Amino acid sequence: MTRPRPGGIRALRSAAAVAAAAALACAGAAHTRYDAERPPEVLVEVLPRAAEVELDGRKLGKGSRAVPAPPGSGEHVLRVRAEGFEPVERTIPPQSLAGARLAAALRPRGFGAARLLDLDDPEGLALAGAHLVRAGDGRDAVDYAERASSLDPALPLPWRVLGDARAALGDPRRAGDAWARYVFLAPDAPDAPRVMRDLDRVRGGTTIELHR
Repeated sequence: MTRPRPGGIRALRSAAAVAAAAALACAGAAHTRYDAERPPEVLVEVLPRAAEVELDGRKLGKGSRAVPAPPGSGEHVLRVRAEGFEPVERTIPPQSLAGARLAAALRPRGFGAARLLDLDDPEGLALAGAHLVRAGDGRDAVDYAERASSLDPALPLPWRVLGDARAALGDPRRAGDAWARYVFLAPDAPDAPRVMRDLDRVRGGTTIELHR
């Protein structure tokens, strides 16, 4: 059997490297073309999840989503509404929305006008979640509390609210997990003994009645 010469091996390796580089370059060019062909998008994030979203008079459907950015760089109008919540209409100063993020957290009706509500404000979202629990809307309360706890995992209140909301929805196991986190973060809170009693009932497998 004839063995390839060392120079031939180097040549083969060099050719293979060139081919690999060319393939990567082609793939990169194809990716660049793909990105260039995609229309620019705007990210719309809202709570509650069932909220109807409208941008510049165009209905986008329910909940958070990325949608094609409206053309032009003029003034834009975002409208968000949901049953049981105060609607929001926000005018956005003239600008291109390509790559932008528009966020809105609706205030539950009866929440009061003393506090602004922002999608990135964990304390405000937790307070709104507590209001939703008292109003009997456990599902939306879970969403508000989960958002709050994800923004600031060390803040106790969202975990208390999340536990109450889970319990109201008939999910004692996950309610107990959230309450346990609350007591861990705020062992000296005035309501910690009550939460511990609810937690003991959950872990004991008995039906619980929330303490307010």
